Amino acid sequence: MQSRQPQDNRGWEEKFYSIKDDLIEHAKDYSRYESGFYWYDHQHSGLFFISARMVDKYKLRMVSDDNLELWINDCGLNDHDRAECLRKFAYAIYIHHAEAFSITKDGLDFSSGTYTKTPHGECYSLEFVAWFNDVSVELLQEGDEDLKIISWCDG
Repeated sequence: MQSRQPQDNRGWEEKFYSIKDDLIEHAKDYSRYESGFYWYDHQHSGLFFISARMVDKYKLRMVSDDNLELWINDCGLNDHDRAECLRKFAYAIYIHHAEAFSITKDGLDFSSGTYTKTPHGECYSLEFVAWFNDVSVELLQEGDEDLKIISWCDG
């Protein structure tokens, strides 16, 4: 028996999904949320350091055995900046990026760059990157005493 309901041709702008936009599936090349598929950018990443105060302020879940000194050493900072980072910051946050968004999983050509608009902002925008990495936009706007963005979209 065929359904009498018409096919749903609405775009993501018109569809309902929870404000949280729950994760449904995590795969090698994408994460599927209620709103659609977010395709990983395996070529670009970011890194920033935060103070212990930011962990408390934004109630972040951090890995306590992550060695901040190793992250700092990998950045190629000069001695002065390295010492300052060790003094001011307690944690490193690695940033993942998505290069595209789609409602469906198959048959898409992302080379045109037309798939960067998402329900959470443009791919690579401050708003989107904050949502995609489960951090607050406000955290990414904190001052130099509590936040040091080492790289935003390096590849």
